[in-house]
Amino acid sequence: MRATTKKLVFISSSDSTEKRTDKMGALLLVFLMISLAKAQEILKIDYKRAVTYALERNREIQQIKREILSLEDLYRAQKWERFSPRLSAYADKEGIGLFSEVLLLDFGNRLARIRSARIQVQIKKELLKEFERQVKIRLMELFRDLALAEKLAEVSREEMAVAYVRYDRERERLERGLSDRVKVAEWYNTYRRFRKTLMEAQREYNDTLFEIKRFMGFPVDEPVEIIYSDILSFEVPENLTIEPNYLIANIYNNYLIRSKELEISYFESRATEEKRIFYPELTAYFDFRNSYKNMDRFRGEGNIIFNIPLFDGNSSFYRYKSFIEIKRSVEIEKKDIHQKLMRFSLRAPYLWDELIADYQSAVAFDDWAQENLDLSRSNYELELAFDLGYAMSTKTESERQVMRAKFEIILFLMRLYNLMGMDPLLALEKQHPFFTQRTGEI
Repeated sequence: MRATTKKLVFISSSDSTEKRTDKMGALLLVFLMISLAKAQEILKIDYKRAVTYALERNREIQQIKREILSLEDLYRAQKWERFSPRLSAYADKEGIGLFSEVLLLDFGNRLARIRSARIQVQIKKELLKEFERQVKIRLMELFRDLALAEKLAEVSREEMAVAYVRYDRERERLERGLSDRVKVAEWYNTYRRFRKTLMEAQREYNDTLFEIKRFMGFPVDEPVEIIYSDILSFEVPENLTIEPNYLIANIYNNYLIRSKELEISYFESRATEEKRIFYPELTAYFDFRNSYKNMDRFRGEGNIIFNIPLFDGNSSFYRYKSFIEIKRSVEIEKKDIHQKLMRFSLRAPYLWDELIADYQSAVAFDDWAQENLDLSRSNYELELAFDLGYAMSTKTESERQVMRAKFEIILFLMRLYNLMGMDPLLALEKQHPFFTQRTGEI
């Protein structure tokens, strides 16, 4: 009876242990599945989403915004300083008192200081707008580099595989006395060269991906997947050309021109600040005094003073001339920039035609590569396996050439919009105001 009881107890304990083990195993399985699901979560980012992240989180943009806030505070300080009253307490041998002074009207350099502070804010805001446009262009360049590096790795991988098979086959032929060491070494060298290209493409891909993350304000170890299929679906307007007069008419909206105009105004204002004579001021003051002898008696005095400075013994005249010369220097720089933008606008139709010709050449190469691949597949035999491998790598390279040409066209359109001070993202739209119908074939 005792043995039976012990046996029953033992069985009950085993069952409960197994149940607990099953529960723990199930919980571990659930945790593993959750952790695996989290590990597989990769943020997918297309170009427009990358731009949104960059404009919100890019460190350079955040820095410029902070600088704008600082300059706006200085601008407010200059405005407050102009008409803000000054109150001071003083004591001398006769007694104590309070003195208050306020500027009522100012026809001179204080207004210029306010204007200078305001222009500095405007210059920094223009810089922010331009930097945001440059971020969009730079991100497109990085997307191009990433896509081309990925495609180059694919090409190199296919060519490397063919080269290794040829090398291995040539070694077998050497063992049978049907080849020589030179051919074996030649194919081994070819294999190693393609493998080196593959490693370079993979390194460039990862470097570019890290830079995209930095631009978006992401940690470099954040798992993301870059999608650029929407960019490659861009339809190239092959039958259109560029009207340079439209670009020229909008040159003055360019950031460089606008910033130089603001700089000219800024140095004019700074020069005005240094003109300390013949600039009248109207000031009111009030003096409230109490003497030591009669502490219970107060005496107040107020007045309004109209002041015109006639002479300033400081070196303000030379500082005035210095700012005037800087202003003239910026004017020369502005003219030079205008001429460069004019030159680019006039060259734009020829650059566009060159890009279109490059794209059409890449498309023709891709069409031939497809036909060659189809022919190699239809004629596939064991002896022609190498031809099929070459045809596949050639087709991949042709796709890479079309991709490169399309990216260059999009980037060119983005730079044209930036030339006119417009949003570069308009390049991805279907309608462009500076296009005109092509009259003939190139």
